[in-house]
Amino acid sequence: MRNWLKKVLDFLELHFNAFVFLVLFLSMTAQVFMRYVLNMPSPLLHEITMYSFVWTVYLSAALARRYRGHIRFNIIYDMLPRKAQLVIDLVFDIFVSSLFVISFVPVIRELISYSFIESHILKISWTYLFMVFPIFMALVLVHNAKFIYYEIRELVKGEKMPEEEKPWD
Repeated sequence: MRNWLKKVLDFLELHFNAFVFLVLFLSMTAQVFMRYVLNMPSPLLHEITMYSFVWTVYLSAALARRYRGHIRFNIIYDMLPRKAQLVIDLVFDIFVSSLFVISFVPVIRELISYSFIESHILKISWTYLFMVFPIFMALVLVHNAKFIYYEIRELVKGEKMPEEEKPWD
């Protein structure tokens, strides 16, 4: 993978995601403290927690896709020969990528239409709050493009995809 692309992916999926998760953790901790210790619930903290949770979920899902870390029901899949597994992976990756490409423009249009709606407490446009979904789609498309390339390459030439080292290993 090109060095600049890897830096962008690392920034979004690792560093920015870690920051958003930290915001989520701190706002949730402060919310619990204020609600149950001080008996003063904070709508501001509730809103920050909700939106940071959404961003964390989507950025983490893209990160899981990067390392093929999503849950798979692979009892039968593991019994198949490698070429059959590659065909299944290739069909799945092409299918998901096709759906994301087809729906990308409508998602952006819908996101732009949210510009008139603001969050209740923070007064932030929903466009910025839900911008994570097209970012997620773009990240998954990048990862799927890489997987599709290497799956075709392995089917044709027999060369396996080099595994990217996980930052937490």
